[in-house]
Amino acid sequence: MTAPAEQRNRLSMGLLLAVLLGFIVCLLGSSMKNTVQVFFEPMAHSFGAARGTFAIATTVFAITYAVAAPLTGMLADRIGPTWVLTAGTAVGGASLLLCGVSSSLPVLVAVYGIGAAFAYAMLSYVPIGVLVDRLFKDGRKGFFYALLTNGTAAGFMLLVPLWTWLGHVTDWRRVFEGLGVFLLVAITPLTLLLSRRETARASGTGSAPRPAAERWRMVVGSSVLWRLAGAFFACGATMAFIDVHMIPYLEDMRVPAGVSSASLVLLGACEIVGSLIAGQLCDRSSVKGVLMGGYVVRGLSMFLLAIHPTTTLLLVFGAVFGASYLVTVVATSVWVLRVFPVEVKGVAMGLIWTVHQIGAALTSQFGGVVFDRAHTYVPVILTTGVVAVAASLIVATIPGPRRSPSAVSVPQPAKAPA
Repeated sequence: MTAPAEQRNRLSMGLLLAVLLGFIVCLLGSSMKNTVQVFFEPMAHSFGAARGTFAIATTVFAITYAVAAPLTGMLADRIGPTWVLTAGTAVGGASLLLCGVSSSLPVLVAVYGIGAAFAYAMLSYVPIGVLVDRLFKDGRKGFFYALLTNGTAAGFMLLVPLWTWLGHVTDWRRVFEGLGVFLLVAITPLTLLLSRRETARASGTGSAPRPAAERWRMVVGSSVLWRLAGAFFACGATMAFIDVHMIPYLEDMRVPAGVSSASLVLLGACEIVGSLIAGQLCDRSSVKGVLMGGYVVRGLSMFLLAIHPTTTLLLVFGAVFGASYLVTVVATSVWVLRVFPVEVKGVAMGLIWTVHQIGAALTSQFGGVVFDRAHTYVPVILTTGVVAVAASLIVATIPGPRRSPSAVSVPQPAKAPA
């Protein structure tokens, strides 16, 4: 084998390793959310709290993520995304471990709502987006971003059933403690391998040494960003219902646990397929069309969930919602990666996620409060469906991004006069 061929082979194997480790990190990062999704009711009961009161923990989580996302993006731009992922596994492991030993609700709210939220921000969409942008420069960013972030979908398929089963054989505290130790002892060292790979691959592609204030002005002056963010609010609002309130809703409707798990597994499977198709379409055709379609399907699926859930309806819901679950994330992220310069892509993605999490926080808290007062989640479900359809109309007002990854649609700093 010739030297160039050997070099290409090593590079391909290195990228494969980076993709595999990135997927695993994203998968385990999803446990920051899906553990509480499964154990929401027993956790609330163990602290003697009503659902609306316990939902403060998930609301604080969403608000903290809103703050952490642009900060995480800035760190990914400056020090590299894989070092952010490494820090996230350590913070996440420590946070879950502390949640397991927390004896009071205020302590759990602080540890989970702040610590785990920062960890999730460091282990999910923003640093993964910057990582993909640096590793893949041949037009396949949409596909590989979808592939790595499908770790979240795998969480539905693998982790949610696992937590559900463990909930019948042990206490939620033991699950949190065991997962925390696993992240600290096993996963954090593995991410150091990913850090070395990204550093070697992306050498020389780091941020330009512009002042932080200048980079912020480049991003916040873009009307495209704020319209994308306004639509992404709906993504957060709908996802939060699934992440926080769906399982309690199905339990209230006396849906058997096996049917609930099957619906979520199907949701995860369709999420994988839908996101990979969306990534391919974004790479080859209209990002705008993909994004509008994703929001329409999302809204229709929420209307479907508001109907009295039968087994058949729940399986259809899992398939339809799952097909759209990551479509809006992939299309929005590819849009941002195309139109913003390399030194601010992380910050831009972070601000988009800030607005996403505002939507998530409102649904998290609003859902709990509405249930405590009306003893039903239906008004929340219908509201999120309307918001999702409205998001597609917002996207329709934005000029679609050009296919060239060098296109820039944010204000550039003024040049000094000659």
